[in-house]
Amino acid sequence: MPVNPHALGRRDPRFADQRWLLDLMIEQFGPEWDQDRLHYLSAPVSADHRGAILGLARSIRKLDDFTREMANLARHFELRGKAQERAGHPASAADDHFAAAILYGGAQWPIFATTELNTVLEQKKTDCFAAYVRGADHHVEAVEVPYQGRTLAGWYHLPPGHLPGQGPLPCVVVLSGMDGFKEINVFAGADRYLRRGLAVLTLDGPGQGTSLVRGIRYRPELYGEVGTAAYEAVAGRPEVDPDRVMLCGVSQGSLWVTQMAAAEPRYAACAVMFTCFDPGNTAMFTSHSPTFRQRFMYMTGTETVAELEAVAAGMNVDGLGKQIRMPYLAAMGEDDPLCDPADTYRHLNSLSGPKELLFYIGEHHAPVTRTAGRLGPQVFLTVADWLADRAADRPLDSRHTVVDSRGRSHTEPWGEERRYTYGAPLDPRTLLGDEPGTGLS
Repeated sequence: MPVNPHALGRRDPRFADQRWLLDLMIEQFGPEWDQDRLHYLSAPVSADHRGAILGLARSIRKLDDFTREMANLARHFELRGKAQERAGHPASAADDHFAAAILYGGAQWPIFATTELNTVLEQKKTDCFAAYVRGADHHVEAVEVPYQGRTLAGWYHLPPGHLPGQGPLPCVVVLSGMDGFKEINVFAGADRYLRRGLAVLTLDGPGQGTSLVRGIRYRPELYGEVGTAAYEAVAGRPEVDPDRVMLCGVSQGSLWVTQMAAAEPRYAACAVMFTCFDPGNTAMFTSHSPTFRQRFMYMTGTETVAELEAVAAGMNVDGLGKQIRMPYLAAMGEDDPLCDPADTYRHLNSLSGPKELLFYIGEHHAPVTRTAGRLGPQVFLTVADWLADRAADRPLDSRHTVVDSRGRSHTEPWGEERRYTYGAPLDPRTLLGDEPGTGLS
């Protein structure tokens, strides 16, 4: 069941040449051959639904299987949710509908054009999430953020027990990555941000999620406009404290919220995870899964490799740091194949305000699966606590923290400048001493 016309795959020679290898990789290693995809899709759903989503690893054996298998499970949850509503079980219905929305969104990922199927999946995702809202344990509402004469879709969440007009509350604007969509950013229940008293606006930026089906494409040079529009969308609400509106970006969202922070100084803080600061996304587009290139061509409306590379050239944090004076946190894995650590260090050195780097030794793009991430500070909770601390106006000194392979944190003042020592983030000169440490792990 091909979900894309064959001609679509041929617009990028690299994808066309490697398609058979891509399917072979998925057959041999499953749907998480390149990243922990089922894990991040299952993370926000209720614990009762997580196992079924993780179980898709057994039935997804090639790229075109993603859409069918995820949509089938989504439909099962959706129909069960409707039955739960009829039975008078709103909490169970909400959990089913939330999981269905996440899976319908996941089913859209391998579709690289606005096809009839993609449009239907988008509608199902939105409808199921709206059904979740009816039974959610907190206030959720749809919002539209102005952009270039159009609007960007978002969901606005208030902490449990709060209603519109009750505040003042801090608020965080959250963006996920290239493969993400707004619905995954806030958990169905016991959310990490809401539990800390933060309101949340989770947004699909240009070229992301709902924006794709609306025909709103990504242009790097225009992303600063999203920063001002999103700020004003929440800062004008009566329950939000305009002096405590913050940003949080995950993966490619790390670049986007950095652009937003540079363009809009009224944000109080900015936190980024799984940094994508490689100029032009070169590593992502040349050394990693060819699906990234197809996804980016869809995001940007480009049809040739030359057009793709011309747009990608504008994806760069150079020059943004001097415009960012608010507190800034970055968290990344040392072995992230999508971003050279030196690019993240260079960016943080350029920041004008207080900054902090949380650097996980030996970890991948998402530092949650190796020993540093498993035994050390849990990255999502650490970021949520950091944002809550900024909302509480707790002081921040610039610092550099390395989490070693045993989960131990090594924190030092940032100093004038920090640089990454390849292969030995804890200092290779340790090998010259008499202690057992190596500086490598």
